[in-house]
Amino acid sequence: MNNNCFLFYGNDNFLIKKQTKKIFVQNSINEDAIETYDAEEEGIHLALSNALTLPFLVDKKGVIIKNASFLTKQAKITKEEIEDLIRFLDMNVKETILVIQAPYDKLDNQSKIVKYLKKHIITKQYNNQKELNVYDFVKETLAENKLKIEPFALTQFVNRINHDLDSLNNEVEKLISFSYGKDIINSDMVSEITSKDIDENIYDLVNALFNNDKTKLMEIYRDLNQINTNPIWILSSITNKFLEILHTKALLKMGYNQKDILKYFNISSGRAYYMKKNAEEVEEVLLEEYINQLYDLDYQIKSGKIDKKLGLELFLLKI
Repeated sequence: MNNNCFLFYGNDNFLIKKQTKKIFVQNSINEDAIETYDAEEEGIHLALSNALTLPFLVDKKGVIIKNASFLTKQAKITKEEIEDLIRFLDMNVKETILVIQAPYDKLDNQSKIVKYLKKHIITKQYNNQKELNVYDFVKETLAENKLKIEPFALTQFVNRINHDLDSLNNEVEKLISFSYGKDIINSDMVSEITSKDIDENIYDLVNALFNNDKTKLMEIYRDLNQINTNPIWILSSITNKFLEILHTKALLKMGYNQKDILKYFNISSGRAYYMKKNAEEVEEVLLEEYINQLYDLDYQIKSGKIDKKLGLELFLLKI
């Protein structure tokens, strides 16, 4: 049994992350000695290469492989990667604490790698056990940080965020950081902090559009609707995202790579990955067609020929 390596899986990503932090604290590993790799975006070779490297100026370091979907039936992993992972685990490297995070309901228990992990490393499952009272969770967490929130601001905040525990905790932590030096959180503060999350929804909506995932597309649209997002703003944001991808296409032609795109747009590595992916996969002609449709729809709305909400819904349904 390799006691330096862990597999945490289940549908409660919040508890998985919490347990991961606990493991590193128990092993006296500071945050600056922890590297995180997204298996869905980067595979696992980089993570394993780092895990094999001796820590610098510290006794131990941490490596996290998150989004380990290769352990599910939607596995995207090569035979070579499986062999490399097993080889690393067999080495039992004392200087590295490795945590594999698989935030999914079920793993593929028939696969070779899942069977191996469950037998040879510490494995724990974390699932949601009870229904969460979102309002109480927000108020109690804020109270622990000596903060209060106005009733309308609380309702506004709850209506604008996802209600799974992991997302909820992240949003409350952002609200706490944003409210530093204040005693009471009001509606204006909630509006300012959650506007960034609306932009994330637009980004996800565009990805769903390119993946031809109509279910996800309309689910995101309904979420935006519930928080009374202006249809004109949504149309404008979608247009800007399409223009961003056209811009990325031009950068790729100039020899830019993912890291260059990340720096150019000042975005996260995950977003840079999908911008590059979309720019490579979506035809320029199709992008220009969508942009022209949106310009035409904008004109029809402003000239009173079609209702803005209806026009947006028709656009999303027909593409």
